[in-house]
Amino acid sequence: MHFDSARANLWSVKIVRVVVFVLAGLSPAIAQEVVLPPIVVTGTFELRQGPSVTDLFTQHLQKQIDTKRAVEETIARSPWYYSRFWNYFPIGLGSSSPDPDLFFKPQYLTLQNQKTDWELRKSEKQSLFDRR
Repeated sequence: MHFDSARANLWSVKIVRVVVFVLAGLSPAIAQEVVLPPIVVTGTFELRQGPSVTDLFTQHLQKQIDTKRAVEETIARSPWYYSRFWNYFPIGLGSSSPDPDLFFKPQYLTLQNQKTDWELRKSEKQSLFDRR
């Protein structure tokens, strides 16, 4: 009985091989070919040469340099009260501010901001407990 099942398996493998070969032989007959008329190309083709990457980068740097020079020339010709010298003076020193720390302290370190942040965290924790 064991030999009969081995022969049956061998026979089925042979049949599968034959079917594959037959289908492979029929595939060119099934395939269709389309014949297209020839294409005639007239004219000349030229490769357009653009600037290289280094040339483009150099042009970019040159534009930046020209812009900076134009700004510096404009500032040099402007009146003295438009001078960059005035940029080094802080604006808020002359004002009478109730708290001098407001000028030097970042916004996130102010007492009002910390209080608002604490209330926000408190409400978030409360909302987490309310969901359940």
